[in-house]
Amino acid sequence: MTIKNSYAKEPTMCNELVYEDSELKLIKLWTWNVKGLNEEEESGVLKVLLSGMYYNLRGKSTFVSYDGKRLTDIEMDWVCDYEDEMWLFAIYGNGYGYFDKNINLVIPPKYHYANYFRNGYASVNDGNEWLYVNKKGNEIRLKNKYEKLGDFSDGMALVSTMLISRNDLRYATDYEDNIGYWGYIDKNGNEVIKPQYIYAFDFENDRAIVAKGKWEKKKKWNNEYWTEDELWGVIDKNGNEIIPCKYDEIKQFMNDDFSTCTDYYIVHIGGWKDGKWAILDRNGNSVTKPIFKDIIGSDYFNGLFTYYDDDTWDDVPCGIYDLNENKILFEPQFEDVVFNDDGNILVKVFDKDLGHKVEKIIDRTGKEVFKSDYTSIYSWKKPIIAIKEGENSTTFNIIDEKGNILDSIEFKEKVSLWNNEIDYKTKTYIYSESNKKGLKNFDGKILIPAQYEYFIKSKNGSFYYFEAEKDRNKKGIMKSDGTVIINPEYDSVTVLDNNKIICKGKNGVELYEYQTK
Repeated sequence: MTIKNSYAKEPTMCNELVYEDSELKLIKLWTWNVKGLNEEEESGVLKVLLSGMYYNLRGKSTFVSYDGKRLTDIEMDWVCDYEDEMWLFAIYGNGYGYFDKNINLVIPPKYHYANYFRNGYASVNDGNEWLYVNKKGNEIRLKNKYEKLGDFSDGMALVSTMLISRNDLRYATDYEDNIGYWGYIDKNGNEVIKPQYIYAFDFENDRAIVAKGKWEKKKKWNNEYWTEDELWGVIDKNGNEIIPCKYDEIKQFMNDDFSTCTDYYIVHIGGWKDGKWAILDRNGNSVTKPIFKDIIGSDYFNGLFTYYDDDTWDDVPCGIYDLNENKILFEPQFEDVVFNDDGNILVKVFDKDLGHKVEKIIDRTGKEVFKSDYTSIYSWKKPIIAIKEGENSTTFNIIDEKGNILDSIEFKEKVSLWNNEIDYKTKTYIYSESNKKGLKNFDGKILIPAQYEYFIKSKNGSFYYFEAEKDRNKKGIMKSDGTVIINPEYDSVTVLDNNKIICKGKNGVELYEYQTK
């Protein structure tokens, strides 16, 4: 494919030194009269909006490298995020296609509709039927026609003979993508398990959660779908029920790395009015009785999980259950729980003596690792950060794992740890005064007066974004000593992790590079 009606062929190279001092050198690499420039960090390329307002709404876009080389002549009308080392894009009048991570055109834009690549395959529609393609563009034609395809996982993919969305349902569900009449196919397109489940999920470790039932549609329900029975279970790759389809619902715990825990299943038994949750192992054997009113699957770590005696979600305390010892570790009493990697537990409780909520670190016996009167403890950081908030002051303590204070900073005002506002490396923090922001050091000396409504530390901590005095919509960049290195004349400024800076203004975009000495 060639460029058609090109809006801007190439960036204009500059390599211009725009600022230098004893610490820093700033170079303008190139400019380009385009509408936008966005980094896709994982891919190592920049996505360029050539015209229009949005990448995916009648805007024209392409790709460029950091050194200013345009990577393709193709101008896309729609380009999505980078997934599974592939770019999904579309051109009106042609269709959907894919680039690989090096922006080689692997699959030309020819499909009526297409989805992201997952595990080496993507589902596409050629206008007549759904099929799969691999990363070489080879097509896998299916033996039967389906209305919807899922992603390949564990060698199997979901297929549905029914297309239904959450908006078509009489009731609400969190499983919008899993509604239909589902079965499974293998990588050759053969139907291994015929479509029969009203809910179904991907296979993981040779198991998949499914639900039997029947969708009904009646005029009295405004022609919305309803099912009287959802009978949930777990099947193997031959369709055999490892866990019988008889439960109100089945879900799984999530590990701390956001992967699915495949050792246990959380099952609801006894109906939604009076029933409760229980735990089964992967083969369907009971691990606990149905004694839990509610369980949050994400609150899990190495056999420990939180549970609730009420499912109203209104300031309900939670307890902790230990699957390793198969017993209640703590009855419901905590407002919040975080499981630490070292085996200890961060909990939030109301301290009657202090008269307010505090966070504590306890071991599995409930003993405090150290005495805490801290409002917040950030125990996933090393060293640990412990905060004590007063009415008009904030104390930040840096402590070790035994609670020993390594450093303590007391601020005479409220200071937030959020939005990257405190920098322990430079010993500075963002402060507020009369709804304006500035910068102080830990000794309270004002480095930058509080004169900006928009004053934000960059993600990598190197600089601060600020707005122009007479036009708050215009942004610039300064150092921590208040030295302006990029004037506030841009609609947006972004410091990237690779020492590059993107500035977008009325004349297009500019890419800078900074070098520290």
